[in-house]
Amino acid sequence: MPAPEQSPVTLPPDDEATRVLAKPLAGQDTSTEIQTVAVNATAKPAGKIPATSLSNTLLDSLGGNLTASSSLSPDQDLSVGVILKERFVLQEVLGKGGMGTVFKALDLRKLEANDRDTFVAIKVLNRDFRIQPVALIALQREAKRAQTLSHPNIITVYDFDRDGAHVFMSMEFLHGQPLSRLIGGLQGSGLPFKQAWPFIDAMGQALAYAHKKNIIHSDFKPGNVFVSDQNEIKVLDFGIACAAARPGPNEEKTVFNARELGALTPAYASLEQSRGLPPDPRDDIYALACVAYELLSGKHPYGRLSAEKALELDLQAKPIPGLKHKPWKALQRGLALQQEERIASVEGFLKLLRPHSRLFYGVWAAGILAVSVTGVNLYLNLTEERGTVTKILVELKPEQLRKIDDLLELAAIHFEVGYLTAPTGSNALWAYQEILKLDPYNEKAIAGIGKIADTLEQSAWELYEKGERVQSLKKVLEGLEADPHHEGLLKLKRKLEE
Repeated sequence: MPAPEQSPVTLPPDDEATRVLAKPLAGQDTSTEIQTVAVNATAKPAGKIPATSLSNTLLDSLGGNLTASSSLSPDQDLSVGVILKERFVLQEVLGKGGMGTVFKALDLRKLEANDRDTFVAIKVLNRDFRIQPVALIALQREAKRAQTLSHPNIITVYDFDRDGAHVFMSMEFLHGQPLSRLIGGLQGSGLPFKQAWPFIDAMGQALAYAHKKNIIHSDFKPGNVFVSDQNEIKVLDFGIACAAARPGPNEEKTVFNARELGALTPAYASLEQSRGLPPDPRDDIYALACVAYELLSGKHPYGRLSAEKALELDLQAKPIPGLKHKPWKALQRGLALQQEERIASVEGFLKLLRPHSRLFYGVWAAGILAVSVTGVNLYLNLTEERGTVTKILVELKPEQLRKIDDLLELAAIHFEVGYLTAPTGSNALWAYQEILKLDPYNEKAIAGIGKIADTLEQSAWELYEKGERVQSLKKVLEGLEADPHHEGLLKLKRKLEE
């Protein structure tokens, strides 16, 4: 017997600003967390969505003023309540920029699959991009570039796609706030260098990684940096970045340049960008230096004027009160208006800016490397049988003693801002372990590692008592990374595994 023909379903209007999906999906456990879909009460009239494209159960559950993207005219901008590709329900405007609007979107495919993480971020490119006949081709190529940027401080780009006239990019959805909001909350006072440094370093690491792959961000600014609830930095919008070098013999020639559409933010664009010169890593260095200056002072170095105007007026960035001479000189080199006076690489900028820069992320001299392996093994033995290991006295040179003091200071900075075991290569545990490579019996480093483990144990127990077993176990594993033999952590781990 043939299936009855399915006619289009017209979604009824809804005067409520928010509708809660209280009706469970077919086969869904009723204990599943209720999803909330924010729907603008003044959304455009509902369009018709074919019932064959979405399950009727989902449509009944969603309700509200939902509009199929295909029902909009090509000149209409997307808004809350629109469904893209019969899959992404635009829920909330997260931000707007020169290149488009970013929405929080519910992914109906994930919802159908009972995925715990049902949201994505959708950036819909503006009308200027839509009228370019080659834009989609070029943006798809740039998306392929962005998908090669696998770095903890760069947002994950899933794909570029289009729905009718609307071109959009799907990305991971993050919980937190843009750096621009954080800076705005400083009220012109800035952060102390010790607190600002982890943010600056993370942003720089992201840019340096992209530069190694010949990708220039070209629109780096506080609005394109996201600070998660865990104080992790994510740099956005690499998907519409510019290539730093000519394509190789096996690569396609780029036929579209985002800069041609004025996709620049004048306050953070280098002089060379404003003059239309080819992309260069020093464009991003200028922008990074501007953002670092804002974090440290609460103000833009040139009063938010363009580099062209700052040069015309012969403006000079004012020294930041309390900032030491060496990091201030590094900032000045990053803020240089003329490219030839600007520092040449992000790595060089970070090396000059970071406190006691000779210690950060560097490869130790051969003699220090020779001590490193022994130091790690000695420390492991020490933790396994405390008090029973015969200490091997290591005579430390004056420069090694200075490095230990610097690392102790760095570890304290990371601990203060909550960077206990992450991000990789920039956390308190890493700093203490580097000390133990030089001095395997350093009491302050051993005590510091114990403090990290104790702190994570306390957090883990608090989560356990709240019934958050998965998060509790994550804290336990973090703590055991610091001290694999911590009795309290091992005890809780056994309880969680019961």
